[in-house]
Amino acid sequence: MTQAQVDRLCEIAPKYGLQLKHQGTIITEINGAPTSFDASTYMPDQFVDLLAQMIATKMKADLWQWQ
Repeated sequence: MTQAQVDRLCEIAPKYGLQLKHQGTIITEINGAPTSFDASTYMPDQFVDLLAQMIATKMKADLWQWQ
């Protein structure tokens, strides 16, 4: 992903229930949890799929009270 794509992703993320923070192309926080994902190593669709997978895993954990 390019810097412009990361900027746009962080801009639209709240519309889908995500809060993303970044420094350059590094995603530094997802919904308040610190992280370090270099988005420049992903194609945009791959990174969106990764975020969706993370959300799905947390939803399943909440549903089944795995946490």
